[in-house]
Amino acid sequence: MKRALINGWNSFLKLVRFLFWYAVVVTTIFYLLPMVAVFVEGQYEAMNGAAKFISILGFFSVIGAWQIVSQRDRWRESLMGKPAG
Repeated sequence: MKRALINGWNSFLKLVRFLFWYAVVVTTIFYLLPMVAVFVEGQYEAMNGAAKFISILGFFSVIGAWQIVSQRDRWRESLMGKPAG
């Protein structure tokens, strides 16, 4: 019975430690993310029209390439008879 009580407290302390670090990370993200967004927005607004167009085109090209590679992998898995996932 004593061993079960010690295991219970250890489990509880692990939970408290996890919740503490989770709260620290979430708070940091909520604090830093707006600062990063303001910086990126300032850099984007300072660019000329052609650079803005190229950056947006590059962004969508990366997303398109990612989608094509993912679709190709799913297609290959379905041809080989493996379940997709």
